[in-house]
Amino acid sequence: MKPFKIFFFTLLCAGFGLPALAQQQKLTMNINYAVHMPTGNFKSNLVSKTSFRGWNANLLYGITDQLSLGLEAGFSDYYQKYPRQVYTTKGGAVSAVLSNSIQTVPVMIKGRFNLAPSGIVQPYVGAGVGGNFVSYTRYLGEFGSSKSGVYFVASPEAGIAIPFREHGASAFTLGGRYNFMPFSYGDNKNLNNWGLYAGIRFPLK
Repeated sequence: MKPFKIFFFTLLCAGFGLPALAQQQKLTMNINYAVHMPTGNFKSNLVSKTSFRGWNANLLYGITDQLSLGLEAGFSDYYQKYPRQVYTTKGGAVSAVLSNSIQTVPVMIKGRFNLAPSGIVQPYVGAGVGGNFVSYTRYLGEFGSSKSGVYFVASPEAGIAIPFREHGASAFTLGGRYNFMPFSYGDNKNLNNWGLYAGIRFPLK
């Protein structure tokens, strides 16, 4: 529950902190369902399965008709259980089932550039940098260990927005990104992953 509380608190603070922008009708919110696919060290050491338990949302202010800046937060939940086998620990060898549970909550400052602001289909590119709240729990049989903390995150992205009507601010969004997420625990060095998302963008008045 803690990652969800952090997410909602972040968006709530952003909403109260930007009332003037909303009154100018230049503030938009984008809410997306997201899936995440582990890569590299994350995939080989911790979780190889795609997570279908994720989402993200952002508040962006239009500086121009192409450039927007704002805040984004997200959530993803990874879990994998490995069959029973023999593992070597500090206390010796143990035959057990291993399970890994990981939750990430990235909170980033975000910029997005719309390549065709007046088009029927509007491609865009963007990037975000910030902090990543990580909660990791590992169970080796009945013995558990955990680590949590805040780490760096960077996330370049590309996608498209399809307005529901001509020149409208509301739109369907579809995109992909690569999430750079350093994380150190034993032999694990990162939680890097590919993300795909789809959702709705709408103006805040």
